[in-house]
Amino acid sequence: MADIAVFSAEMRRQAEDLASRLMASDAGQRLLAFHDRLGERDRIALRGLGWFGAAVLMYVLMIAPLVAHVDAATRRLQAERELLTWLQSHDSGSVGGAMPASGSEEPLATVVNETAEQAGLSIRRYEPAGEDGVRLWMEGADFNALVKWLFLLEGSHGVSAAEFNIERESDPGKVSVRITLRG
Repeated sequence: MADIAVFSAEMRRQAEDLASRLMASDAGQRLLAFHDRLGERDRIALRGLGWFGAAVLMYVLMIAPLVAHVDAATRRLQAERELLTWLQSHDSGSVGGAMPASGSEEPLATVVNETAEQAGLSIRRYEPAGEDGVRLWMEGADFNALVKWLFLLEGSHGVSAAEFNIERESDPGKVSVRITLRG
């Protein structure tokens, strides 16, 4: 509480110093002369407009960015909770154990392409990796969507990641990935 009082006193001192320097300047003198020429009603209206402008400026510079930041953090938290719930609901003890294949006769590349498209992921390039594998590259992939997609592939199609290389991109939540999948 003492820190707030010290901060408040320092801000008040700086504001008073700025006001005194402004009033001592030529522009400040012209502003005072203009104010003195106004009628009483106009002065009251000008003060009210000044307070309104100060309130709007404070909102635009301080409150709106804070609210936007809190909203973004809330959305990220909700997305992370949804991902956690989804991962927990689809975890059937697959860690360390092999999931049975779905029995689909579709080629692995077809399954990978279709499920990636459904998950909102874009495969930049892919190539065969042996008889039962496919190697693929993605850039700008959403990390949460990628994790969900890999769980879906393993749980529903029996496809697992044999090799996995992931790099963080400059955009939050976006990654570049090189994966070798085996099915």
